[in-house]
Amino acid sequence: MLPPSDLPPPSSHDAAPHLFGPGRRVLVGGAGTLGIALLVLALSVLFAASLIGYLIFRSEFTAPITVPLPPGLWLSTLILLVSSGTMHAAWRSVRAGQSRRLRGALQATLLLGTAFLLVQSVNWLVVYGALHHVDQALTAVAPTLSPVGGLRAADAPLVEQRVLLAMFYVFTILHAIHVVGGLIPLAVVNVRAAQGVYSPNYYPGVRYCLIYWHFLDLVWLLIFLVLLATF
Repeated sequence: MLPPSDLPPPSSHDAAPHLFGPGRRVLVGGAGTLGIALLVLALSVLFAASLIGYLIFRSEFTAPITVPLPPGLWLSTLILLVSSGTMHAAWRSVRAGQSRRLRGALQATLLLGTAFLLVQSVNWLVVYGALHHVDQALTAVAPTLSPVGGLRAADAPLVEQRVLLAMFYVFTILHAIHVVGGLIPLAVVNVRAAQGVYSPNYYPGVRYCLIYWHFLDLVWLLIFLVLLATF
């Protein structure tokens, strides 16, 4: 059974776009909102634990290591920030009964989320080139093992550079997977908005996407700042 906030309106007339307007009771709360809140909380623990563990591990590096981040990372960050703004605009539009603006803002958010993934794909290719270069350097020094086994201390920075590049993939791909997980319901909400399902007193899907999308934005900003501080 759907939670109360997810139940469809009593009749098709209640969902019709021509009835959009102020003065109607807004359906809030319910099991759906609690569910998305618990999901965000669980994912927050996952990302926080990953970032804290990485920072502790990073603090134990033997020497100051710097690895250039792909310039496209700034562009992907900007795209995600803008998409968070369009998602918020969609929420404001449905509350105001502006069905056309709602559809436009939802479509813009969907396109921007897809663009974010495309730019991230380019960033992954750039980092892969740097990772391949480090792997070649490690292969070249492999014959010069220390008497007790392993690489010499002088070659440790190469290993640590590789660790940094690998962690870049861990954080960005983990976040991208959750972006994909947000685009799927966002696409469904786009379809339902085009069908005129949402009104000022019924917009659970828009609210859920708003919460999740702002969460993705905040998580990405934290990841981005950590990458800037440690690379």
